[in-house]
Amino acid sequence: MKKLGFMFVMLTIFLFVLAGCVGVNNSDTEEPESNEESADVNVEGETITWMTNDSSRPGWEDLEQQILDETGVEIDVVVTPTNPDDMVARMTTILSSGDTEVDIMHINDELITAFSRAGYLEPLENDVMTDDVMSNFAEQYMEDIPTYEGSIYSVPSYLEILAFWVNNELLSEAGMEAPTNKEEFLAYAHAVTDGDVYGYGGAWERSYVFNEIGTFINLFGGDYFDWENPKTQEALEFMYDLAHEEGVTPPSQLADIYDPMIQKFIDNKYGMLFMYTGAIPTFDEADSYGPDKLDIAPMPTFETNDAYMASWHHVINASSEKKPAAKKVLEYLASPEGQVAYYEMSGRLPARLDVLNDPEFSAPGLESVKEYIENSTLRGRPLVPQSMEFVSGIGSIFQQYISDDLTLEQTVEQAQAEIDRLAE
Repeated sequence: MKKLGFMFVMLTIFLFVLAGCVGVNNSDTEEPESNEESADVNVEGETITWMTNDSSRPGWEDLEQQILDETGVEIDVVVTPTNPDDMVARMTTILSSGDTEVDIMHINDELITAFSRAGYLEPLENDVMTDDVMSNFAEQYMEDIPTYEGSIYSVPSYLEILAFWVNNELLSEAGMEAPTNKEEFLAYAHAVTDGDVYGYGGAWERSYVFNEIGTFINLFGGDYFDWENPKTQEALEFMYDLAHEEGVTPPSQLADIYDPMIQKFIDNKYGMLFMYTGAIPTFDEADSYGPDKLDIAPMPTFETNDAYMASWHHVINASSEKKPAAKKVLEYLASPEGQVAYYEMSGRLPARLDVLNDPEFSAPGLESVKEYIENSTLRGRPLVPQSMEFVSGIGSIFQQYISDDLTLEQTVEQAQAEIDRLAE
């Protein structure tokens, strides 16, 4: 999900090609008909087609049966291509051509950003994602990602948070507690840095650093889309100083994606980092996860303690000929029972906050996640339809800044021009 560098090469190509005939603002594009029938329509015995990779999971058949029992709808599966480029190409072709072979798709944040703006998805706010249902999901995230021009286009299937992780072994050796603010963040980073061990570690490869740039901009109260904002610039200077003035993070990580960053953390080479909660099983399998080892800590507060949330989404093809049945399935997946059923199949934490806060629900890492829900604003990542070009373009400019090829002023000017070009 996070490996944007692989995910969006084909999406960018397709959206540019399609822009001439189905552009987002094309007045000749037909709007999908509003379909408010679902709850009162008898769909028992119908079969819908669902494009997903989840069907390879051991618990998929049980989920299918639960959906059938609750809705009366049977599921045919079209397996999503495993190669990210092929996945994007296949989905884009189906949706842009008005093909009716697939009714429901399972897509990520980047794809829903692109597809909702292109008019390819069925709005859900009038029947599936009503106000009562929406109130149980992270409000800011729902505004940032699945909502476009007042319409809601998805049922989020799970919740992941780009969380703050600390190495408790190194913390203990330093005689310190997990940092709670900027000053403590720097103090711990300096206390840990020694030789090839660094206080802070990152994945600063150009298509990955997007997440960390955004996280620091959030912490300083800036705006990713406004690099002329003084708080945004303060965040950029802080990242530069970590590598140069403070010397607590290695400039060599400009080549790193998540895999080497995670391995260095496991090898006790980093004192802290930002990583998705989905990494819990990876650290657990390495026998490195726990309160005395590598663990999630509350997001430190610089000016804010906002955190990014990410998910994959159940969406309906706007050209589907079986919308009432598809909506019946999504109604179930949006319900507390459906969210728990999806968790039991996938092992991913439910997106509904009321389910996570249910005292009868338990899962690894849940208490840390609940602390984020209670104390941080969970935001969607800043995305545009041309995601790959946006992410790698800004990442490349940032790398030039860290490498002293650009001044801060030049960095701001070039990044803002790129943002203005792609986000308009």
